Amino acid sequence: MRQLIKTHPYILWVLYLPCYLILFIIAEQLITTDYWVSYCPLDDQIPFIPQFVIAYVLWYPLMIGTGLFFLWKDPDTFVRYMYSVSIGLTASLVICLLFPNGQELRPELAASDPFRWLLCKIYAADTNTNVLPSMHVVGTMAAVIAWFHTRVPCAKWVRPGLVALGLLINFSTVFVKQHSFLDIVTGLVLALVVWFLSYRVLPRPKISGG
Repeated sequence: MRQLIKTHPYILWVLYLPCYLILFIIAEQLITTDYWVSYCPLDDQIPFIPQFVIAYVLWYPLMIGTGLFFLWKDPDTFVRYMYSVSIGLTASLVICLLFPNGQELRPELAASDPFRWLLCKIYAADTNTNVLPSMHVVGTMAAVIAWFHTRVPCAKWVRPGLVALGLLINFSTVFVKQHSFLDIVTGLVLALVVWFLSYRVLPRPKISGG
């Protein structure tokens, strides 16, 4: 293991995941009441479509799959991707801790079909707080942007397909009533700032053994 870390030090970026999860759990425990409600009038016009829960959960394989692919195939892009993920998700959590927020859009739900059953599980595991900016949106944009910066040859359908997937994931957050449309907008703004920092400001990673 020491030799692996010595020759591939960028692999230590995977340690961000437990750090993020710990901070997220702390935020979920701290912010339960007395929060600012994230809402805009457009939310009332957006229908509840439980089938979009499939797109919503695709966020997890997108984030993990992107990281594993670049960890193996393109360490330079992997490090920049981790810049984006760590800056973006940490900033989102800090914003939520400094400016407690939540949403009150969730409908009364019964597990009457597979989609509602899965959504009930998500509602139970993830509270309605810490929603602005949307971490789903910030993470999705970090993953999609990374695929446009890699030098690894990709099939012609990969990038358009990932853009389509990213759109589905982002919009799924409002269709399953996990987020206000306001959360998407602020998530996109933060993602733009994160892109600028990760790809234009921070120095190019110096990969050894990669």
